[in-house]
Amino acid sequence: MANVRIIELDRKIQEENDKIANRIREKRIKFEIPMIDIMGSVGSGKTSILEYFTQNYIKFQNILVINGDLATDIDAQRIGRFGGTCLQINTGRGCHLMAFQIEKALEGINLNDYGVIFVENVGNLICPSATDIGADLKVTVTSVTEGPYVFQKHPITFKLSQLAVINKIDLARVMDIDLSDVIAKAYDLYPHLEIYPTSTKSGEGMESFAKRLGLKVQ
Repeated sequence: MANVRIIELDRKIQEENDKIANRIREKRIKFEIPMIDIMGSVGSGKTSILEYFTQNYIKFQNILVINGDLATDIDAQRIGRFGGTCLQINTGRGCHLMAFQIEKALEGINLNDYGVIFVENVGNLICPSATDIGADLKVTVTSVTEGPYVFQKHPITFKLSQLAVINKIDLARVMDIDLSDVIAKAYDLYPHLEIYPTSTKSGEGMESFAKRLGLKVQ
């Protein structure tokens, strides 16, 4: 009879990840600093939203951004030019950030110097959703340019998110998107979800969204 050993690697990795995530959370609580996990597809506007926050609200609090990407520091450079501190994590082939990477990035960072931490996760709507990185909130950013069915096509992501952003609403008419219908159907599927329509181009909805995240806007 064959000697078969089943090694549950995924479970062990997830358990270790959750331990580290809790360690990050406990550390942040001591410093009373919130951390928000920003998820979304490439091109949804995650970086543009963080650019807007740093450009407009950094005078009221220092903002720390951890940028996750397969390669390059393009997003970190875009955000950092407005004065935010950006920590780049390149994952290579990894499709999302893990808690150990966040903990490593925060080594040597004096959390007393910052009012909020944003994590810009790797750009996709699948991998990042189920992994705890020690954040207070999971926020999923989508945009009208992704079409009217994003909420239907990614049920796990939105079920595990507390907030959702529909970005680029200034393009809704051009894209022939009925924004009120998209929002109504999203609430039918996810009644717990808070949805914020935004445009970083016009600024519409951005202050309300920033206030919800706990940013000081004046």
